[in-house]
Order: sequence, then C-alpha cells, then structure tokens
Amino acid sequence: FVNKYLLLSILAFAGFAKKGASQTEFDSLKRNSNLDTSYQPSAKPTFATEFAELKISGFVQPALYFDNNNVFNNDVFVTSEIPTTEITNIKFKRFHMSANQSRLGFAFKFPKAGNNTTAFVEGDFLSSTKGLNTYFRLRHAYLTTGEFLVGQTWTNFGDVNASPNTLDLEGPNSMPASRVAQIRWRRQISSNWNLLLAIEEPRADYTPLGSANAVKSALPELVVKPKYTFKNGHWSNSVIYKPIVYTDKDYSFKKKLGAWGVTSSLSIDLPDSHKANLLGIKKRSFNLFGIIGDGTQGAVNDFGGLGYEAFPKDSITLESLLYYGGYVSYSFVFKKRWSSTYVYSYLHQEKPQSTDVIFKHSSYFAGNAVYAINKYFTIGGELLYGVKENYDNTRGSAFRILGIMRLLF
Repeated sequence: FVNKYLLLSILAFAGFAKKGASQTEFDSLKRNSNLDTSYQPSAKPTFATEFAELKISGFVQPALYFDNNNVFNNDVFVTSEIPTTEITNIKFKRFHMSANQSRLGFAFKFPKAGNNTTAFVEGDFLSSTKGLNTYFRLRHAYLTTGEFLVGQTWTNFGDVNASPNTLDLEGPNSMPASRVAQIRWRRQISSNWNLLLAIEEPRADYTPLGSANAVKSALPELVVKPKYTFKNGHWSNSVIYKPIVYTDKDYSFKKKLGAWGVTSSLSIDLPDSHKANLLGIKKRSFNLFGIIGDGTQGAVNDFGGLGYEAFPKDSITLESLLYYGGYVSYSFVFKKRWSSTYVYSYLHQEKPQSTDVIFKHSSYFAGNAVYAINKYFTIGGELLYGVKENYDNTRGSAFRILGIMRLLF
C-alpha cells in the first residue's frame, strides 16, 4: 500500500493529465477499436484510493518488417524519405524485427477535485527508428480540468481522432499528427457543435539562411477548430496561424513571415446494407481529409523535421512554401473479429526558387487485415507502397510488408 500511494503521489504531483479515460483510436493504437466493445480491455481503474484512480494501460507489440527497397528507416514508412536517385545498382531486400513501439501509459482521475480533473502520462521506446540506442520516449504528458487542457499531446491542427487504422505508425503522408506542448480550451456550444481554441509551441522547422540558426517565434501557434457532429459521423475543420521569424548568421536583422494552414475532415459511419450483412461485413466507415497551407509543414507527418516551412530565396530572404494534399480511407469489420482498412494519401509541395533537388509530391497506399483473437490479443498484416518525385524529375518507390502482434493491457 505504501508503494501504491507513493506512485500515485509522485505522478499526481507531476501534474500530467488526460481528458476522460479514453484515448483517441490513433493514439492508443487499439486497432480493433471498430469491433464490438466486448473485444476491448476493461476500462476499470487498476488502483483506486481515497483521492485518485489510476488506470495503467498500454501494449506489448513485436513487429516484423520486410522491405523491397533501399529505404533505411526500419520502423516507420515515410514517403518523403524514399530515395529518388539510385544509390547503388544492387537491390537490398531487408528483414527487420522490433518491439520498440511497445507502450506504457498512466491515466489518473481525481473524483474529489471537481471540474473533471484528470491526468495522463504515456511513452514508448521508439526513440530511434534506426534500431540504435533505444530509450523510453515521452509521448504525452498533460492535465485537464473542466474545459482546459495543459501539457503535451496531439496538435489540434487536423483531425487525429478520425485517422485511419493503419498498422504503420507513421500513417498517411498528408496527415498532421505531431505532438506539441499546448494550452487548449474546448466548449460544447450546442448538441451538434463544439469549438476548440489552442495555443501551441512554436516550431522553427525551416531551412535558415547560410550558416544562420533557426529562431523560434516570440508568439505561439494559434489553432481554431470547430467541429460539427451528426447522426452517423462528424465534420471537423481547423485553421492554424504562426509567425516564422528568421535572421542571418550575425543576427544583424530580424524578419517575419506569416504562415497558415487549413484542414477539413469528414468521417461517416456507413449504414448497414443487406448485401454487406450477408457477407458478414458491418461497421463500415469512410474518411475524407484535405489540407492546404503555406509555411506550416512542421505539423504534417512526412514533412516534420525536414525544414520545408521556409527556404532561402536569396542571401537575406526566406520564402515560405505552399503545400496541399489529403487522404481517403475505408474500413469495415468482418465476422466481428476481423477488421480491414484501406488508405490512399497524396501530398504536394511548391518548388522553392533556389533548388530543384527537393520534394515535389508523394503518394501513400496502405491496406491491412487485423484479427482480434480475444479482447487483449490481436494480430495483423499490412501492405504499404509509396511513390515520391522531386522537382529534378527523379522518382523513387518503396514497398513494405508489415506484421504485428499486440497484447493490450
């Protein structure tokens, strides 16, 4: 009992939180989430005391990878990293095994604190996608009270809640799914509408002028996100604005660019049909997502960390780059325990004036089948294919077979 109280006290004092007891489908990676609730692990708290309830959750996930390409990122399928020039005329087919996506989370509820006060901390071991020096990595750490959330979690730009159930951790190339420190406020305006306002940690994900350093803005990124819920789905939109601040290597001046992005996401649960019922197919869903922006690439899956938000135009000027894309996905449940998801995603970026050797567009294809052996243990397989083209007219492709075994707790 002493150890139990000590653990609760330490994590509660840390002030990390989560809204409610459930995570988004993408966040928890409970890829059988479209199945009947009888196939889900219990939501009951693991421990309960007079002041807090603790739910320990997560999964152990060994994964098998087979690649028929020269992409050397072992664990995630990133289309922007596909080589477009021939490194060698020898083709390397690679096999890889890993369990570093295994995850551990601690969710707290404080019933006596009022205002639905909760906390959440979660991490995994995907600190290195090259399979070297794997350490525990913080994913989420945030608190909620009432309508407010403070801490690190998914960006509010986009619609992570409606993301397709890919086994590939990266997901569609056009989807914003970065995790950032933030303060957000959400209000249920009516039975159908809710509104979210957030300020987020400013990124400096641009290519600086020669020998200069990237500079963070003095102002946070601002996100406005209205969402309309209807009988069989929802329609979510988001707008983000951020300033990009830059200088030269001598810090002799300061310039600013205005960057923005807009997303729109439609998710529909399709009604059952007689033909589908005869085939044992139920719980069909359809997602349509679109994104456009200028200078906000840092939030997008396949652009994050590449410095594409702005590029040198001349020795003293940066230019932001326009991008757009989207994805369409379809998923269904077969005979209650089987589920499948199919995704096509596209991403395009404007050419900077200073170079041709840069990303032009890419396509991402994924199709999978997942079987729930019981409410804790699932297995699944996925086929992934990506194509990338640069502005210098070079082109490359990649193909991956992925298999996973997941034990939820």
